[in-house]
Amino acid sequence: MAGYTQSLSASTQFKTFQQALAETNLQFVIPKNFKEIEPIQTATADVNVDYAVMLPQSNFQVWFKVKNIAQEEARFKASDGDAKLSLANPDSLYSFKSLSTAIKLAGKGNFTYKSLPQNVLDSFHADAGCSYQLNLRDMPETNHYKYGLLISLQKNTSGYILMLFLGNENGPAFYKKVNMAYYSVRFN
Repeated sequence: MAGYTQSLSASTQFKTFQQALAETNLQFVIPKNFKEIEPIQTATADVNVDYAVMLPQSNFQVWFKVKNIAQEEARFKASDGDAKLSLANPDSLYSFKSLSTAIKLAGKGNFTYKSLPQNVLDSFHADAGCSYQLNLRDMPETNHYKYGLLISLQKNTSGYILMLFLGNENGPAFYKKVNMAYYSVRFN
């Protein structure tokens, strides 16, 4: 794959992430000038991530979480018409997961929500998506970063990806770094 260094493509973390991406119909290219870092794995729900990168010497990280919904989709279709079962449509799971993540990371009322416009969704080949601007809680799980941007993208019947951009400034410098990594993923 273009854009990967030998050490990156050889890492166990990247191979596991690459498998999750393939199962969810996603493409990924590591953003230019970023390097792989160890993702956070804690007992705290909604903080665990599949893959993480950082922009060296900039105090800026991007975390990725991928979820394939094929099993949920099969259960949902099998339950169609069964009055005893009331399952949520798996295509809406991205919304629940991203809201839950925003609350865990920022607390209630410490974020701003936006639905992503159709032109942005089209650029990712996504069917739905949203973003949360976060004023992060001071937590070791987030390396004590102050600000975050959580972007959730979903493709019907395939799955979703959460991208969390973390930094300590909130303004043009932060969003310039976000733009460097923004289009690192796309659904097929």
